[in-house]
Parts: sequence; structure tokens; C-alpha cells
Amino acid sequence: MQYEITYPDGLDEYDWAEIEAKGWLDVVVTWPGGRRTLSLYDPVRLSQTIEDDVGRHGYFVAATMIVLPAVTRAGIERAVARMAEANFAELAL
Repeated sequence: MQYEITYPDGLDEYDWAEIEAKGWLDVVVTWPGGRRTLSLYDPVRLSQTIEDDVGRHGYFVAATMIVLPAVTRAGIERAVARMAEANFAELAL
């Protein structure tokens, strides 16, 4: 299945190193018949975000969240390729 990952504009190697260190990024994935913004987290950043949001707001919510071992370009592309093999069934919300 064809798909496209749209990253924030102008990311260079320094930006990718910073993204991996922060453990979080939003990307848009588009495929025939669908489009979703994915919030990608590593486990450490996810737990920090959940704790902060629950403490501040009393709840945590994330609409299409994907947890990866590390938020890297290669990791994102591997995960999206695997989702494409399943016709993005997990994202058909």
C-alpha cells in the first residue's frame, strides 16, 4: 500500500538528534482513503507526559499515539511500513 509520511519542515541531523533526545514528535501519514496525525513517543517521554498531564489536568488523552523504542526517522519509517502492510487497520478510527 502506498503512503506518505509528512514530517515538520526543515528537519536536519541536529533536529533529529534533538527529537530523539526529547522522545516526542507529531507526523502526518496519508494513504489512499485516509490521513492521520500520529503522536510518536518513546516510553520514557510518554510516562513523563502522562504524569504531567494527569497532575495538571486530572487526565491524559492522546488521539493517535504510537510508542516506539526511540523516536528516530528510521523507527518511524519502520513502524509506518508495518502499519501499511496491515492497510492501516489500527488507524481506521
